[in-house]
Amino acid sequence: MTMSEMWPLLRPLSRSLALLGWASSAAGMTAGLAIAIASGTRLSPMMSTLQLVAMASTAVAVASFVTAASVQSRPRALDEVAPEDLDSDGLPDTVQSLLLGSVALLAGAVVFAVAGFLLRSGPSTQSVAFCQVFFLGSAASGFTFLLFSKVAPRRSRN
Repeated sequence: MTMSEMWPLLRPLSRSLALLGWASSAAGMTAGLAIAIASGTRLSPMMSTLQLVAMASTAVAVASFVTAASVQSRPRALDEVAPEDLDSDGLPDTVQSLLLGSVALLAGAVVFAVAGFLLRSGPSTQSVAFCQVFFLGSAASGFTFLLFSKVAPRRSRN
């Protein structure tokens, strides 16, 4: 089962909140990448404003994904799903790959955070910005996994 087949199973409110979360994630990641690439050792006033936009986007994305996942209910188990379309946990591979992507992006955030703390002068604006980009990507992927895992068909456990 693909994401496009699961999309209609989401409640309209969850769909709207998920779209807001993805748009906020994209805005936050774009702002974070702009800071990481264009800033020097200090943030100019424009870059500081861009950092605030990135932080606000992160907060909006996380809040909208949490709300979308919490208002979505779980359907009953479906037996007509082919067993080869499900992994060992009973989730489609497309949903399971979101969890793997979230863990990989979170590992990237940890690497940039550790690298920033190992610098003699402390974390640079670039390491903080890259850490933010990876964390926001991880959060978006993880919350998307949470949302779609609620509507993904599962094998019944009889």
